[in-house]
Amino acid sequence: MLDTAFDPVPEDPAQRTPTGIGHYCSTWPEDPAWRFVALGEGHDVDYWTRFLTALAAVSPDLSVNIEHEDAAFGKVEGLERGARTLLAAAEAAGV
Repeated sequence: MLDTAFDPVPEDPAQRTPTGIGHYCSTWPEDPAWRFVALGEGHDVDYWTRFLTALAAVSPDLSVNIEHEDAAFGKVEGLERGARTLLAAAEAAGV
């Protein structure tokens, strides 16, 4: 568990706070250890370029998967944003 500031999810849907597509908590902590954001929204292309460069140094055959749970974007829109970010980073990293 990354963050212990969450309480159990209330039974009443009106009292739930969305954390991602189809996932809820009771309240969102004021200063959480992490946030659900689409890839590229939290860190820019430069960060992901360095990330991909480091992965390629370990093994050029490693895969990167996008997990999209940012409720601010639709299912496809969030994946498209993440893919654009990773593709730009891959090009910049030369991988």
